[in-house]
Order: sequence, then C-alpha cells, then structure tokens
Amino acid sequence: MKSNRAVLTALVLVIVAAAGWWVFHRGTSAKVDLFNHFDQAKKDGGDFSIVDANLSGESKKAVLAPANGRLTFHVKVPDDGWLRVSLGMQPDSWTKEGNGVLFMAGVSDGHSFEKLFEQILNPFANQSERRWIPVAVDLSAYAGEDVDVILNTRAGKGDGASDARNDLPLWGTPVISR
Repeated sequence: MKSNRAVLTALVLVIVAAAGWWVFHRGTSAKVDLFNHFDQAKKDGGDFSIVDANLSGESKKAVLAPANGRLTFHVKVPDDGWLRVSLGMQPDSWTKEGNGVLFMAGVSDGHSFEKLFEQILNPFANQSERRWIPVAVDLSAYAGEDVDVILNTRAGKGDGASDARNDLPLWGTPVISR
C-alpha cells in the first residue's frame, strides 16, 4: 500500500511540474530577430538593404532605408515582447545639408493600427544625434498574436516642404524580445 502511495505522489509531482513548465514556457519564442524576416518583409518606397553601420565607434547590423520608405514585418509577438531598435543616420548625412528624417513605428493586428513612436533625427543640425539612438517599446498587449510591425521613414520637413536631401536612415538591430 505504501508503494502505491509513493507512486501516486510521484505521478502527481510529475504532473504538477509539467503543468508549471507549460504555464511558464508556453507561447512563442523569447526573441524574434527581424533580420530573419527581412526577405519576406513587404518593402515600399524604394530600395532597402542590410548593411554594417558604424556610428561614433559603435557598429551594428542595420537596415538602410529610403528617405520615404515603409518596411512591414509579419511576426508573432512573444509573451512580454518589446520592440527594440536603434535609430541612426549614415555618417555621410552628418555634414551635408538636410533637415533630417522622421522615424515612425507601429503595429497592426489586421483590425486597427497603433503608433508606437515617432522621432526626428537630424544629425546635420544636432551633433548629439550622430550616434545610435536606442528605442524600446512594449508589445505585451499583442502577446501570442500575429501582427504587422511597421517601420516608416519620412523625409524631414522644414518650412512645410519635404526635403529628402542627404537622408540616409538606418534601423539598427531590430528585434522583438522579452
């Protein structure tokens, strides 16, 4: 009788441990490297390429985007997911006249669109922007869902007119991680 209880207790412990593992490890993987989805991503507005970019001594793998471009990745968001990306402009743009680039990112679940952030970089006018600018945005509201993560660039506007001169935007190491 005692051996039956020991077997039953061991079986219950195994079931509880398996259930605990499932609860804490279910869902999608902990990291979605958007470079792995680059070939399948929808690209609008010009040529996109993957480059190695060095800004102020810090090297990153990056997407070189057109001044007015949209890059759409269809991905599954992991539990507690955060979009992490670094914004930058190629050094060729730092000393040549221009008025910068508007970087924007958003998420669409097929029903609605949510803007995650927007930021203008103009390293010609602002020397402090001659580096990578890190951005982290909480995507946990989309955990486990298939969504479109949309990265946009727009030529800067000075005096109300769009100016794409020397606009060389970079999206550095885009990833969705926990």
